[in-house]
Amino acid sequence: MYTFIRDASPPCLALRWEEWTDRYCSGDKGFRWYSPKCYENVRQKLFDASLQHCAFCDGLTGAESRQTIEHFKPKERQAFPELAFHWQNLYPCCDRCQSEKGNRYDPALLNPDDLEYHFDDYFVANYLTGEIEVSPLASAENCHRARVTLELYGLNLDIRTARRKREAQLFQRRNPETELLDDFSYRYFIKNS
Repeated sequence: MYTFIRDASPPCLALRWEEWTDRYCSGDKGFRWYSPKCYENVRQKLFDASLQHCAFCDGLTGAESRQTIEHFKPKERQAFPELAFHWQNLYPCCDRCQSEKGNRYDPALLNPDDLEYHFDDYFVANYLTGEIEVSPLASAENCHRARVTLELYGLNLDIRTARRKREAQLFQRRNPETELLDDFSYRYFIKNS
C-alpha cells in the first residue's frame, strides 16, 4: 500500500450520498450507483488522487486491470449499508484486490489514506521473493494489522510477487530523467530497490 491524499468529495456525491444511502438501505434491490455520471466523477477523482494506482496493491490500473471503486467496509445490508455512498469508504481499486477481499472486513485492516499510515511501520519488501513481509520491527498490533491486510487483499499471491520482481527490474533499467517512480506499479516495493 502506498499512501494517498484524499481530496474533498465530488459535488455530485456530497449532494446526494445521504439520499442514495436512504434509498439503498430502505430498498429490496441490490446496490447500484443511481447516477452513472456521478460514479464516473467519483472513480476519476479517486484514481487521480492515487495517480491511477490501486490503493491496496499499488498496481497501475487501466492497462492490466479495470479501475473499480472498493467499499473499504462492505456495503451489503448485513454489513455497513450506511457507508455505501460515503466518500471516506470509497477507494480506487484494481479487479484483483476487489475480488480477493470480496465482502470481508476486519477492523485491523490498514487504511491507505490514513495520514498515520507508513509502509515501513508494518512491512518490509523481500526483493528476492517479491513478497511483502511483516516487518520484524513492527509492534504486535502492527504485525497483526499487516497480516490481516496481506491476507484480505491477497498481496502475496504468486502473480503479484512475480510482477513486483519484474517491475523492480524495469525500474532499475529506467531512464531517470523521463521515467518517474509514479510511472511504475508497486512504488512502495521498488522505491528502495
